Amino acid sequence: MGLRPRPRRTLLLAILTVAFAGFYTLARIWSSGSIYHSTSLPDDATVPDEVFGFLWFVTAPVEQGRPIFVQSDEGSGELASVVNPEKPIDMTWYALGSIMSQGRSKGRSRGDYGKGIVNAWGERLKQNRVGWAERLRVLQEEYPLIVFSKTLLERYDITPRPRIIEVDLRSDAPHIKTILTRLTRHATFPNIILHGHSLGGSDDLLRMHEGGVLRSVLEAGGLKIGWSGEDEGEVIV
Repeated sequence: MGLRPRPRRTLLLAILTVAFAGFYTLARIWSSGSIYHSTSLPDDATVPDEVFGFLWFVTAPVEQGRPIFVQSDEGSGELASVVNPEKPIDMTWYALGSIMSQGRSKGRSRGDYGKGIVNAWGERLKQNRVGWAERLRVLQEEYPLIVFSKTLLERYDITPRPRIIEVDLRSDAPHIKTILTRLTRHATFPNIILHGHSLGGSDDLLRMHEGGVLRSVLEAGGLKIGWSGEDEGEVIV
């Protein structure tokens, strides 16, 4: 006689596995010092990890309209935009829009527009150190949850609303995907990032949702959940 299956034990094992994955995600998000391990300038403790530079680049209005070029791209003569997405990118590059904007503002206030830009470049490292505290504050308060391509569990009614980056609508989509894969080790879309840490894609969120840990992960990240938790039919991810 064959052994009988044990559905309860199998179900319990599956729930424990999902719960462990969810709480492991929480531990990664809130591990001490995780923001300040820079992949581009590892000796500078005040510069955050490169993933935060990348998230600033794709969300900050002042950086919009500045696509990523590699040397082989047509129209890549704008040297300030030429990078290698397969290798760490200097954090200053991600914030060029804000640095140059500050330089122009200083130049106008002094009546010397050109000199303001030169000064902005001359103070490059200073901007790298001083500016990132404010940029991190904006990311954490305004864009704590960033979704690359569609979509998230809409029923959770999240506040602040997730920032959606439609990668396929960008002219530099292949380079965005390369950088995102390098920084998060997650190559498919959607890619959901909470405070700089990837939660994975639709399948990962569905597993956390069904295991009852997704709400805890989002709330631990400082997000407000409007959904009561009552079942509303099929889950759409």
